[in-house]
Parts: sequence; C-alpha cells; structure tokens
Amino acid sequence: MAVVLLRWLGCLLVSVSGLAWLDVCNASSWEQIGRYQNLLQQAGTNTLVADDCPSGLMGAFHVGRNAVLLCANNLEDDPTEVWPVLAHESAHVMQACKDGPLLADHQLGKALLTVQRSSPEVVRELRLYHQSQQREEVEARLVQALPFEEVKSLFLQYCADRLEP
Repeated sequence: MAVVLLRWLGCLLVSVSGLAWLDVCNASSWEQIGRYQNLLQQAGTNTLVADDCPSGLMGAFHVGRNAVLLCANNLEDDPTEVWPVLAHESAHVMQACKDGPLLADHQLGKALLTVQRSSPEVVRELRLYHQSQQREEVEARLVQALPFEEVKSLFLQYCADRLEP
C-alpha cells in the first residue's frame, strides 16, 4: 500500500513541476472515462449526470446514495475536463470504501504541500470547506491529477471487495 501512495504522490509532483500536465495525468478519451464509470458501477456506485447544477459545482459524491454526480451544465464536453472531476469524486468513493482517509497521517503534510504548490486557487477552494473535510479534499485533489491507470489502481486497491463477480 505504501508503494502505491508513494507513486501516487510522485506522479503529482512530476506533473506539477512538468510541462505535460494534461497529457500525463488525465484520461485522454471518452472510452477511458466510460471504462472507469463501468468499474464504479460494478462496485455499486452510480454515476449520474445533471444539467441543472448550481453555477460552479462540477460534481459531488453522495455517500448515502453511493452516487457520483457530474454537472454537465458546468463542464466542457471534453474528456480532459470531465476526467479530473470524475477522478476527484471517485476519491471520495475510495474514502467511503476504506471508511477513512487514504493517506497515513505522516503523509498528509507532503500531500498538503503538493496541493498548495499546484495552485493558489486550490488553496482558496480548500478554505471553503470545514476543517473536518479538508483532509478528504486534499486527497481528492491529489487523485484528480492522476492518470487513468493510477486512479483505477487505487480504486481497485480500496474498493475491490465491492466489485460484483
């Protein structure tokens, strides 16, 4: 598990400092997004698309309904725009599968520093959340920057026991 998390943080560090952010760390096709949605469905998580979300809301995860919501009215019709939102919300699914945080306590400082380096806007967004939710959001922001295969690997690590045979 530690190796996956180190690779997880490593990809983001390379991506934040590199020039090929979108090419390296996003799904590049609707086909990959569809495959990931199917994986979520196999684990019992529905993916819903709405066209009437409040302005600025890109997506959400509802624990009680075990559903990921994507806000079509606020997202561009582009897989490089949709993927980070789907990956972000699926991080919350992983947290629910694990029934807790994805990172160990000693990894949180490095994760927060990585997220802070990515963008001042992200830091402002994190401040909008209650302190009790900030750790979950830091983890989700790390996941949203990962490539398809890394997110899929993490999902399988944390939610494999929910997959239908």
